Amino acid sequence: MGKFGGLALRGLQTFLYFVAFCCSAIILGFYSYFLAVQADRNVDIPTWQKAVEGISGAAVLYTILACVLTCCIGGITFFAFLGIVLDLLFTAGFVALAVLTRDGSHSCTGDSVTSPLGTGPADQGAGGFNNDNVTYQFSNGAACRFNKACFSVAIVGA
Repeated sequence: MGKFGGLALRGLQTFLYFVAFCCSAIILGFYSYFLAVQADRNVDIPTWQKAVEGISGAAVLYTILACVLTCCIGGITFFAFLGIVLDLLFTAGFVALAVLTRDGSHSCTGDSVTSPLGTGPADQGAGGFNNDNVTYQFSNGAACRFNKACFSVAIVGA
């Protein structure tokens, strides 16, 4: 394969880790927002949303580490095997993220929109900065579109 082939392979692998990082960072960002809004309004946060936050956060950390270490220790057998095992686990994690965010595959318009912030009409829930709330709450339709983005990038990340 030669030096150029090994360099190209490491470059491709680093690019794929970067794509997985971007996917997990998008999910982490949106679900951090969802959890912040719910916590600010003293709403009970479902366990599945906490799982999405945890899995995507772990994926962000792993992909950052993998991007850096792929260039440095790419040919060492132990680390290559460890990378394969972790890649398989995080592939399963992205599949789990796609399953958990599957409500994003539905329509985000109409009278019955399901989003991580609630269920109701698409234009309902736009509470803004009312009362003593610190976080801005988008409408159910916007939150549904954010969840749709999370669902889409979870599929790409898998």
